[in-house]
Amino acid sequence: MAPGNNFGIGFTGTSSNNLVEDNTIVGNSNGIYLQPTAVTNIFRRNLVMGNPPIQVAVNNPASNGFDIWNLSPAGANTFQANVCLTSVNAPCPASAPSLTASPNPIPVTGAALYGMTTLSWHAPGAEVVEVHFGSPNGPLFARAGYHGSGQTGLWVGEGATFYLQDVSGGKPLTADNTLATVVVHLQQR
Repeated sequence: MAPGNNFGIGFTGTSSNNLVEDNTIVGNSNGIYLQPTAVTNIFRRNLVMGNPPIQVAVNNPASNGFDIWNLSPAGANTFQANVCLTSVNAPCPASAPSLTASPNPIPVTGAALYGMTTLSWHAPGAEVVEVHFGSPNGPLFARAGYHGSGQTGLWVGEGATFYLQDVSGGKPLTADNTLATVVVHLQQR
């Protein structure tokens, strides 16, 4: 257990080939921190929460504390089955993957057949995701890290379906790697 420190666990310099598992990291200024040169480490089954402690977060909402902050290149470290209260820049599932559209339904006027919406995704446990239109391997809308959002153009029609695909490590664009979908509707005003 790593309570009440500046960093619960910090990997600086060229820290590599470490296994960090089954730890409870709570109440620190920051939880797990990895510098860009920290690579080939494995983080498994850690409970990381309240970094910074709730009192600090409430009293200082501008605090830049984090549960996990991974500055190393995508895929340089492995994160498996960690649980976080909040998470910055690292796969740490606190919830299931999600893909949402807002607004949905999209309000349109007259005989309009298309509208715009903003897609938002959260894919804990995935390092790289893509959002595709129409099918798991349909036209690419976005490619990003595990969390993000983007606005469509004025081309989204009734029943448009978007697919959140886990492409970490070169995974193929198949239904097996679909993390979430969202169907967008239009609403005439």
